[in-house]
Amino acid sequence: MKFYSYAIYSQESGDFYYGYFEDLEKVLEMHNADLIAPTKGKGPWVLMFSEGYDNRMRAIRQSSFYRSVKGQRFMKKMLNF
Repeated sequence: MKFYSYAIYSQESGDFYYGYFEDLEKVLEMHNADLIAPTKGKGPWVLMFSEGYDNRMRAIRQSSFYRSVKGQRFMKKMLNF
């Protein structure tokens, strides 16, 4: 089973959200349907980046890194923001 670390962006609110999940299409639908509390009412959301892992803990660690100040700088530089 694959797990994904991902970054989504809302142009309307200017916010990024970093997370992990098993199914990227499903989690993006959930974000856009306001079913995930931290992103509720801030959409619409667009998938900007994802990485697949065979290990759930690796996906969790990577999404935690992207939530850090250093990780956010890295991600925004990589995405040219």
